[in-house]
Amino acid sequence: MFTFFTEIVKRDVVDRRGRYIGHPYDFTASFDESYPRITSLIIARGTIKKIFYRVPWKDVYMGRERFQIKVPLDQLGPSNVYEEKKHATLRRGILDQQVVDTFNRKIVRVNDLHFLCVDNDLRLAHVDIGFRGLVRRLGWEKFIDGFIGFFGRHADYLTNESLISWKYVQPLSIQESTGTIKLSVEIDQLKEIPPSDVSSMLMEIDPYQRAALFKTLDVQSQVDIITELELKWQKDLVEELDKKTAAELFERMPADEATDLIQALPKRDAESILSMLSTKKAREITELMEHESDSAGGLMTTEFISLRENMTVNEAIDLIKNVEIGKAETIYTSYVLDEVGRLVGSVTYRSLLMEPVEEKIGEVMQTKPPSVGVEDSVKEVAFEMDKYNLFAMPVVGEEDELEGIITIDDVLHVAVEAAWGKRGGL
Repeated sequence: MFTFFTEIVKRDVVDRRGRYIGHPYDFTASFDESYPRITSLIIARGTIKKIFYRVPWKDVYMGRERFQIKVPLDQLGPSNVYEEKKHATLRRGILDQQVVDTFNRKIVRVNDLHFLCVDNDLRLAHVDIGFRGLVRRLGWEKFIDGFIGFFGRHADYLTNESLISWKYVQPLSIQESTGTIKLSVEIDQLKEIPPSDVSSMLMEIDPYQRAALFKTLDVQSQVDIITELELKWQKDLVEELDKKTAAELFERMPADEATDLIQALPKRDAESILSMLSTKKAREITELMEHESDSAGGLMTTEFISLRENMTVNEAIDLIKNVEIGKAETIYTSYVLDEVGRLVGSVTYRSLLMEPVEEKIGEVMQTKPPSVGVEDSVKEVAFEMDKYNLFAMPVVGEEDELEGIITIDDVLHVAVEAAWGKRGGL
């Protein structure tokens, strides 16, 4: 019922009259089903200079010892190459490729393929990622099995196959020559992986596969993942996107992250993307670009929740609950502004939940909260946040107008980069 790719390619292939044709070399498959069905057999003849024949699977009978096709040899059309645009080939598209194992959340390499055969219907059931699969490919299985069995016939190597069910595998490189990618299962499986984990996966694969996987995700998933990456990787991925998709990505990114990234792009690309953004988003980014990157103004985001003193606690809670995802860097702290936008107080979401719903914000807020200036250094920001034990720090202008906020993760990001920079220089 089950057989490996490396086993069946050793069988002979004969025509309907029993004349020898060659050996199985590859298979095409349809990935529209949970377990891909084999659609045709690629036969190879010769050693140094191979000749290929492609036979639809309906004309193939798979016996225990050999394959037999239903047409005579002289009716097959030989070719020096074989291509199949509609379906991926397993040898070129899956075998030896890197895949994301969404069950264990890691990058693995496919060493062999495991098929299920029922009533001559051949389907891809598992991928073999184990060392034993590699040994089988090299033809050393009998020798290695015998050697290990001599010392312990119950060794894990002999009894445990490293097989992953196809439904838990996301292939990253199928039909690479055509620049396309085909996923075997719903992309929702990939969404269940934390963005930081997916970001780590992206860094472990080559640039082509990295961009291919990134393009398959929806815009919000792209935002969640790209903000976990270093700036140089963000730049590489964005440059692989068309301008419309890139603009959608920037529209949803936090303003501070978007500013750093757009400044890293070539000037022409940056101007093109800015022109496609909403007026509000483009203005936010343009204003942030005016500040030095290592200052509070360069580090801050303009996406925060603002309240008024005359609002009730209940109105404030409703406003916070209805903030659109991605439109505020944090909901933990809200900032109270006067009619001209000056910072007059702050209030945490936790404290709001503890107050009477009819109470006014002006009565429960912290007046004159700690703040930093737009020109203050990152070091000064970190010192103030540590001094007052804050998760977010407001950034004010000369007239105490609230320009933006800096969250603790922004400061940590800079600190980690500085630490690793020093470590790398040792």
